[in-house]
Amino acid sequence: MPTGREPEMHEMWCGADTSGEPVWHVLTPDKTSTLCGVEKQEESPRRHSTDRHCFSCMKTFQTVVASR
Repeated sequence: MPTGREPEMHEMWCGADTSGEPVWHVLTPDKTSTLCGVEKQEESPRRHSTDRHCFSCMKTFQTVVASR
């Protein structure tokens, strides 16, 4: 039975960093933008070939998880 206290789910999205290189961002629960403030756009198939992550998103995600 749901308690109303279930954690919000965050998904990953592969987008560009400030230099245009592909990185994995963490999406907000509404999936319209990232935790670092980048607006989500359509993904390019080639972008899935990275193992790099957005440092700002990961730092914010760590703070969100630690606060629960």
